[in-house]
Amino acid sequence: MPSPAQRPLPAQVHLPSGTVVRLSDAAARAEAATLFGAPGGGGERSSVGRCARDVQVLAGPSVLADARGAPLDPLGLRLADAHVLRALLASAGVVPEEPGAYTCENCGAPFEVAPSRLLEIGPFTDGELDDPELDRPFDFGALHPIPALRVGRAVCRGVRFAERTVEEAMPLLRLPGEGALRITPSLVVAMGIAALGRERRAPVIADALAAAPDEAWAAIVDLYHEARYPARLVAVHRCQGCGARNDLDVPLERELARAPLRAPEAGADDPEEQPGAPAGRAGAFPDLDAFEARVRAAAERIYAARGVRNIDLFIDAGVPACDDGGEPLLGCYTPGTPADELGIARPPEIRIFYRTFRSEARADPGFDVDAEIAETIDHEVTHHLHHLAGSDPLDDEEHAQIEREELRRIGHAEAARRARRGALSDLAGFARATWPAWVIAAVGTALAWCEGGR
Repeated sequence: MPSPAQRPLPAQVHLPSGTVVRLSDAAARAEAATLFGAPGGGGERSSVGRCARDVQVLAGPSVLADARGAPLDPLGLRLADAHVLRALLASAGVVPEEPGAYTCENCGAPFEVAPSRLLEIGPFTDGELDDPELDRPFDFGALHPIPALRVGRAVCRGVRFAERTVEEAMPLLRLPGEGALRITPSLVVAMGIAALGRERRAPVIADALAAAPDEAWAAIVDLYHEARYPARLVAVHRCQGCGARNDLDVPLERELARAPLRAPEAGADDPEEQPGAPAGRAGAFPDLDAFEARVRAAAERIYAARGVRNIDLFIDAGVPACDDGGEPLLGCYTPGTPADELGIARPPEIRIFYRTFRSEARADPGFDVDAEIAETIDHEVTHHLHHLAGSDPLDDEEHAQIEREELRRIGHAEAARRARRGALSDLAGFARATWPAWVIAAVGTALAWCEGGR
């Protein structure tokens, strides 16, 4: 099987809109060579947006066709469809994607990866775009909530987007990836912002966005990405150190960034670094000592209510452990062990991970620390009671849920293909490991036949 960098473009692709298209790998690589491999291409890379150059590849002779094989102009595609095709170009290595530098969200270890090479393309090639969450269409009729910003004399707390084709969005797609973004009325139209609150006039919206608070702009960009980039355009990188799942945007280069439109003022502090910062909600997240006190108080109540005792409780301030799916754990349960040859027995243990609670609180303004502490301890006590009973259906269900989530991401057909490849690989490995024994057995059988025939 070729590496992701060498795998060909899929011959047929199902797009989020329901459109089925055909792709020519050879034609796409030939067109990309003229844009990315020609001498002097560096100047073009600095002045033309990456999104627009990817569209140029798709517009090349014989690259893109409809389901019947008729030539298809990418300018008429919806943006979400076009971004799927851009992701496939990068995933197959047709267009270059330099590795991005990241840090693990769980342990902070640095890593570099080209996200598009990790994209699961099975659902697009097999037509499995029917998941109620991953494939839910964006609601273009709704006024989506955002942090407050001033629009003219009014205060706005919602934004409405309109569908856009590649041609309609081209003023935005052509923008270079570097440099300050200047919000203009034409850019507002290209973004598809149909309304900010009750305001529909593009010049007024442009002025409001240019002066918008950073959190409002970031929320609008997040909604733009939700509208234009299907939820399946995510690569999963598993940290080699801690095993955590890190979800990365695909394609790596997008037309809008969440970064503030204006440089921060000199001397401005990052609120995340200020002592007692609210961590996304009213009230600072408790320090380790206060957190431990709350955990132990909750455990005392829950142990008494559930009728358990002699379960060690440990508050872990280090790198959280992860489940089999790569999600950092809030807590975990370890059964006790009987006495070893030295007479040392280990009691059962419930471990609570401080850093996971802190991360969840920062990400979710509605995170209730005390309620989550109690729920986590109660959950782990349930594991303990199931273990004492000799069967843990809760653990079985958790593993089944991880498997279901993985199946949703990679697709049923691709999962079946991988299972077949795994079975064949196991069979080949068994044959390689045991062939001497089979040869000896065959020789022995042949000699026995010879002896018997005499």
